[in-house]
Amino acid sequence: MGSDTDVGSPTLEHRRTRWDIVLGLLLVIAGAVVLAHVAIASLVSILFIGWMLVAGGITLAVTALFGWNSGRRWDLAAGALLVVLGVGFLRNPGAGLLVLTLLAGSLLIVGGIIRIVAAFQPGAPRAALVVNGVLTLLLGLMVLNRWPVSALWFLGTILGVQLILDGFTTALSGRIRVTRPSPDDVPLVQPKKSGARA
Repeated sequence: MGSDTDVGSPTLEHRRTRWDIVLGLLLVIAGAVVLAHVAIASLVSILFIGWMLVAGGITLAVTALFGWNSGRRWDLAAGALLVVLGVGFLRNPGAGLLVLTLLAGSLLIVGGIIRIVAAFQPGAPRAALVVNGVLTLLLGLMVLNRWPVSALWFLGTILGVQLILDGFTTALSGRIRVTRPSPDDVPLVQPKKSGARA
């Protein structure tokens, strides 16, 4: 039996406001600025990733210590590894850029090959997967072919393009919001009368 405060489950609503347009335009401008300074953006990105790794590692290690008796001991080692990796990125961002660019290029090549192979499976959207896979494969080959020079522009370019795409999407279609129906919108359900038992 539900309570009076239970007015229905939350739903996802897609709508656009003036603030969404403003936010979208700001994201587009930010993306254009990033693309104009891809080397600086790449450096800032690796520093941001380093700080996130340190924060995530410390959080994981602390939660492992508090839950030591519940079998979370391996989380302490994982947290320490994240902290060491993050500190390495912060102390030597150039090496971090090289490693991440090499890893990203390799993942792009693998992802492109997987998409091309999946395109020839029965019922798969062949044209879309082939185009996506070929473009992803070519991007990965381009990144690895120009490595280590590509480390100067890869992360910054990806960040700038992503900001511009997110900005256009937000400005044109708005954002997805979680809405909860008000008590006035919920129809009242009359309880069923129980029939007399024989």
